[in-house]
Amino acid sequence: MAPARTRSASGRMTSLKLSPGSSITMAHTALNRYLGLTLLLAFCWYFGPSLRHRGAPVSGLGSDLEQSNWIKEVLANNSIETEVSFASRTLKYVPDAKERLPMTEVNQDLFPGGFTDINVGSDSPITLPSGSTLKVHVNKILRPEDVNASSLIFGVSTTFGRFNGAKTTPIKEWARWLTDGKGNSNGAGLILALFNSTNAEINQAQERLTTAGINATVLASNKTLDMPGRYVDLVQLLWNDPSRAERKYFALIDDDTFFPNMPSLLDILHTHNSSKPYYIGTITERTDWIIRDHTPMAYGGGGIFLTPPVASTISSLPCLEKDSDGDYVLGGDQGDKLLYNCLHNYTEISLTYEPRLNQEDEFGDPSGLYESGRNLLSMHHYKSWHHTEPAKMHAVASACGGDCVLQRFQFNDNFIISNGWSVAQYPHGIDFDTALVEGTFELPNDYDLADVLHLYAYGALRKSLAKTGRKKGWNLLDAKEEGSGRVTQVYIKRRGDERWLKKGEEATYERDGVIVLTWIP
Repeated sequence: MAPARTRSASGRMTSLKLSPGSSITMAHTALNRYLGLTLLLAFCWYFGPSLRHRGAPVSGLGSDLEQSNWIKEVLANNSIETEVSFASRTLKYVPDAKERLPMTEVNQDLFPGGFTDINVGSDSPITLPSGSTLKVHVNKILRPEDVNASSLIFGVSTTFGRFNGAKTTPIKEWARWLTDGKGNSNGAGLILALFNSTNAEINQAQERLTTAGINATVLASNKTLDMPGRYVDLVQLLWNDPSRAERKYFALIDDDTFFPNMPSLLDILHTHNSSKPYYIGTITERTDWIIRDHTPMAYGGGGIFLTPPVASTISSLPCLEKDSDGDYVLGGDQGDKLLYNCLHNYTEISLTYEPRLNQEDEFGDPSGLYESGRNLLSMHHYKSWHHTEPAKMHAVASACGGDCVLQRFQFNDNFIISNGWSVAQYPHGIDFDTALVEGTFELPNDYDLADVLHLYAYGALRKSLAKTGRKKGWNLLDAKEEGSGRVTQVYIKRRGDERWLKKGEEATYERDGVIVLTWIP
């Protein structure tokens, strides 16, 4: 058999002697390698995109089956019937927007295939969209893990009963803006003053906050002080904290104050030189209360922020001095008003108004505010005057960042997402000014100022679309972080919700409506 020829590294032809039959073996080996490599490349090309989009399995959602089981569990736990009208979409957020707009328009349909009737009580998994992703454009992504809030320390006064109550405990909400979302502090400090509490209760509260990753100091408030006095005394407690030297802003909050966008809050605060005297906050949204009180003060529920010169000054002033009748010399039946009176009477410090902080002095449905596209810095009254679950709302911040919370996206098929709050459909088209806040709040019918009650805070309200047949709404039911920047949200429109029927329209049979949105990087 003639010797085989091959090329050396120099390119010259050389001879290679083969034993009988070896040429056949080498030919088969080369062919097998070629076919194997071809199959491997084909596999990567075909399955690569779906593998990349899966993300790392975190929080028990490592597969589509586990995700489906979680959705079924959420629906079952919230008494949703097994026969539902279902739609879902995967949204790929692209961080290339120059700014966060009040409305981001997406030139595609959100649900091109509409809704499908399915049985979520069956053993079959729910089919979520695979590969059918829709790109949406967002601002620079700053997740909870990217926040350094070491310049902040917060003070709050409450009771152990409220802190520890199943329906009133704020731990889940506090963990969203006081930690990195992974069980570690984001650098912010917290002073929790508990009224009329035992040592055992203080220790229990301290342990719960530490377990949640919150850098907190829990102590007993002064038993000799009433509620307004305990509130103002928080300034002294904050100023005496050992971490004072590293803090630039000392904040007073209520136990139901929530900060949905810590990166933006820090940006706003840092525009105020902390070496100068600043008393930063917001006023009530109620125009009648502003006129009644004649007091341009910061309301505590929206958050009051003091720079070190102001905190130091308040600590040295006789703000809590009382007269012979036991009343405060300065007057003030509420802590935030007593604080203002002290500053107003003893200093020349005035309120620096920050309109993106929110006292939320409205009753009823807050959808008008949460669907307005505003980039809110604080929320309040979400467990009393209205009911919201900010921790679930805020989960999407672990995907597309703080600016993405309550960000609006409008689609060609007349759907608008208010991210973390609702998905709204306008069956007859979006023929109204989306820049105006919808008047969903409860307004007194027999009140002369009803039409201008919130004019200062929100501008003129557009009429509510409830009971007009022109709007349908799915509200957030739950949300789950899956890791690697993925978050799944479940929205629900309950069967028989009269808000979405035209006035006088007879209710016809319909199923509970379920929307699942999956946000991926």
